[in-house]
Amino acid sequence: MIKLNDLTRQNKALKSEFAEVLFSAIDGGAFILRDYVTTLESNVQSYLKAHGEVIGINSGTDGLLLSLYGAGLKPGDEVIVPSRTYIASVAAIIHLKLIPRFIDIADDLNLDSELLEREVCESTKAIMPVHLSGHACDMSSISRIAQKYGLKIIEDAAPAFGCMYGGQHVGTHGDFGVFSLHPLKVFGVLGDGGLLVAKSLDANSLRLFRDHGHPQPKSEENFRTFGVNSRLDNIQAGFACVKLRLIDEWIARRRSIAEFYSRALIDSSVGSQMLKHLENMKEKSIFFDTFSSFVLCIDSPENFSSFMIDDQVSKVRVSIETARDFPRPINSHPNLQKELSDSAPKYLEKTEYFARRAVKVPIYPELEDSEVEDIAEKMKAYFGQSD
Repeated sequence: MIKLNDLTRQNKALKSEFAEVLFSAIDGGAFILRDYVTTLESNVQSYLKAHGEVIGINSGTDGLLLSLYGAGLKPGDEVIVPSRTYIASVAAIIHLKLIPRFIDIADDLNLDSELLEREVCESTKAIMPVHLSGHACDMSSISRIAQKYGLKIIEDAAPAFGCMYGGQHVGTHGDFGVFSLHPLKVFGVLGDGGLLVAKSLDANSLRLFRDHGHPQPKSEENFRTFGVNSRLDNIQAGFACVKLRLIDEWIARRRSIAEFYSRALIDSSVGSQMLKHLENMKEKSIFFDTFSSFVLCIDSPENFSSFMIDDQVSKVRVSIETARDFPRPINSHPNLQKELSDSAPKYLEKTEYFARRAVKVPIYPELEDSEVEDIAEKMKAYFGQSD
């Protein structure tokens, strides 16, 4: 079976380099906020060409929490956020007693910037665009509206490391940018981890906050504020340093696979979606997609998944794992309705529409060419396009 994700392939190939990192940390007794963390922060800042500082943290979720805290938001302030996102985006807002103001999505499955201005009200203090599937939101429109109304921008770029808009990396357009280093991300480690880009605030205050208010070097009871424990493990940072050297190669491979799928399906019922992918991959495009996932929007995702997993239904005798993509809008979740006293919108038209239709197929750099061909051929067979 071709798995939707196969972490063993990438990590096995790097075992010897990971071992060097591990034994270096063991021999030096260096485990928390040490040399690999500072090296990673510096290297990522150079890679992103970020004007702000890069801060290693425990997770992307913590990055969102620290960003909202750093933005100076107060309980009751509203944050505009899409409902089509991972729950961490909204959880960070809820934990700080802020209010998510949900906005519908556009056909690219990201926040619809054309709806943005009408959602701004007196209580709105920030916008949280989420760059899903390694595809950037319309940061020009978002930045213009944020500037007009004095709003903070907190980019949830958790799945979008390396993705760009207008030649500039996502995560560096707003006041804050957050990346996840979860193992399933384009740029992931072997456990939890995250990166925070802080542009509009003295980053030292967030460095203090991530480590219980302690400055470095740390001495007993010298904390400056009441912070949290959101430190990036030194060993995980070392693993990330190894992977960062290869990230452009991996992204190029993802884009190559996405182009192959798109060309294979251009004459199918999802052809308009594929055409958009191909347009975005042109050199002149304002978008640079990294394809953290390859999503199809179809009428019967369950039928599609059953077809792909069955190794007897087409001439491609291979079982291929797929999965639904954000099948339940967060704004309609009963827990959130309870949290917000039923004030959250019950229905967002396009969010609901795509929640019923979105399904993702394997797209990771370690797929063999023959596997990519099999996946494309089997998708063509489902859409009635086999030769």
